[in-house]
Amino acid sequence: SLGCGNPVALASLQPGEVVLDIGSGAGADLFPAAQRVGPTGRVIGVDMLEEMLARARKTAQQRGYTNVEFRQGDASHLPVEDGSIDVVMSNCVINLVEDKGQVFQEAYRVLKPGGR
Repeated sequence: SLGCGNPVALASLQPGEVVLDIGSGAGADLFPAAQRVGPTGRVIGVDMLEEMLARARKTAQQRGYTNVEFRQGDASHLPVEDGSIDVVMSNCVINLVEDKGQVFQEAYRVLKPGGR
């Protein structure tokens, strides 16, 4: 689905996985994902707006999250290394992007073989 939902539940996240949240905003889905992947996993949030990333960083610091990181970027040009992600998730973002095909190409680029 390209709309809104509960990506953390749908992704069946496992401890130790590396997750990318495209359009992570203030972290509404990122922080539950970080809890699921645990201390051996990691969640990377990418958002276009520095203001949203600042809010997420503040929340992470206040709540003691050590397995999250935040990067400013665009869904069509993700600031993420090739083949480095186990799971890509996004909530209420891809439906707003004009070139959805480019976003999916980027998601595929950053996924590890067998990633989802």
